[in-house]
Amino acid sequence: MSNVSSVFWLDRRSDFARGSVQSNLDFDVAIVGAGAVGLQTAHKLCGSGFKVAVLEARTIGFQATGRSTGKITSQHGLRYERLIRDFGFDEAKLYAEVNEHAKRGIASICALMPDNAQLEAKAAFVYAQDERQTESLIREANAAVSLGLPAEYLATVDLPLPCAGALRFASQYQFDPYLYLNGLARLIGEDVTIFENSRVFDIVGDGPFQLQLERSVVTARTVVVATQMPIGGPGLFFAKAFPFAHPVAAAPLPEDIVVNGMFISAESPSRSFRTAHRDGCTFLVAAGREFKTGDAEAADGAVVDLLAFLERNFHISKVSHLWINEDFRPMDGVPFVGPASSKKPHLLVATGFDAWGITQGAVAGDVLAARVRGETHPAGALFDASRLKPGVGGPTFISENAKTAAHLAGERLLRSRVIPIEDIRPGEAGVIDHAGEQLAVRKARDGTVTAHSAICTHLGCVVGWNATDRTWDCSCHGSRFDEDGVVLSGPAVRPLEERHLSSKDGAA
Repeated sequence: MSNVSSVFWLDRRSDFARGSVQSNLDFDVAIVGAGAVGLQTAHKLCGSGFKVAVLEARTIGFQATGRSTGKITSQHGLRYERLIRDFGFDEAKLYAEVNEHAKRGIASICALMPDNAQLEAKAAFVYAQDERQTESLIREANAAVSLGLPAEYLATVDLPLPCAGALRFASQYQFDPYLYLNGLARLIGEDVTIFENSRVFDIVGDGPFQLQLERSVVTARTVVVATQMPIGGPGLFFAKAFPFAHPVAAAPLPEDIVVNGMFISAESPSRSFRTAHRDGCTFLVAAGREFKTGDAEAADGAVVDLLAFLERNFHISKVSHLWINEDFRPMDGVPFVGPASSKKPHLLVATGFDAWGITQGAVAGDVLAARVRGETHPAGALFDASRLKPGVGGPTFISENAKTAAHLAGERLLRSRVIPIEDIRPGEAGVIDHAGEQLAVRKARDGTVTAHSAICTHLGCVVGWNATDRTWDCSCHGSRFDEDGVVLSGPAVRPLEERHLSSKDGAA
């Protein structure tokens, strides 16, 4: 397994830093999170007359959007036939139209940036390696065409791997998501106040709301929670959108191999890939099979599988970048966007983008900004965050929450993740049982041991070690913590509690 661990888009820093919140402040609109949803909502509110702030817990670009593959497309796998079946033709057509609109809107914003966020026009393909999958591609192509999408089925596609047929969406795009977010922040900087390193721990009140930060309070009449999985508040979205992850790698593409487009496989396990350019070199950026967030064994297997896929099909024997990206799958197949509940109409959320958060994040920005302005968005009802469609999402809701309960029982009661401390080698980490408590233990290369409670500060599940990113990840609801226990992404907002081990416990 490669020992490389870094995100292709994030191995450089912006020269445009933003300060943190230092005192109590008051705004009309507070947007929590500076990813695709947060910044595009803010962009849509420029010139509206509202006093708007964006509060980013870390640094712009270093969360989910900046860790994505950067595809700007209305092609979301094999989606449209299912949408027509589950939501009806009119709602499926609306989904298609707003994502096509979002795609064009992102391209227009990129045109305003000096580097264009490295925007490139590319077709998007779903390809089949198995003849049995081609029929599903043909049905999906027919569904997409009926909705007005630029889709067609192709019997052959020029690829360096077996291909039995493909669904092609014309006139799509790819870009550098980190450059895009930072470019967008620059564009809106005169109209919107942006703060970095300003984590919101709680949102209290019924409007105006008080956003509790570490040493200050931000008050706002309207709050948009754009944190991938909403923190705090009503809605219980962690029980309606479920975490999954997949490995992503980047490497220079051999000169004799041509990849022209953005590709994702129809078969499971899913694999996707695209090209990117840097310093005169063409790179391949590829994502591998998905696994349950926090499942260390499955994560390691997915990484090995992705690296083998790259070597087998692209003759790439060594990658330059390797990381894990996480997303949330909504129980009925459509994101949740809008008021978190009918009782708090000015507390807005967006979650459940199912790995298609670039265009869907722009759609969410349109829907949320319209709501802030008191307008009705055509797709507002489709993405209604408080909706419940038992006939569509009910079985998924039951099965996924049953799995979460099983994880909680197995990890807390049966201690299924526990290993002996002596099995943790220098430079590695794992969960141990110490005096009846499960601890997240990391050994430095010199043997020095650091320990934290292994209990996630969200709802008490046990975290697992992510060896690729060197993070502690929770499989129940997707919270992630860095190796020192600091929250990277929610729904958790508090760090893992620090613990101390002595030499008699196995510490160096």
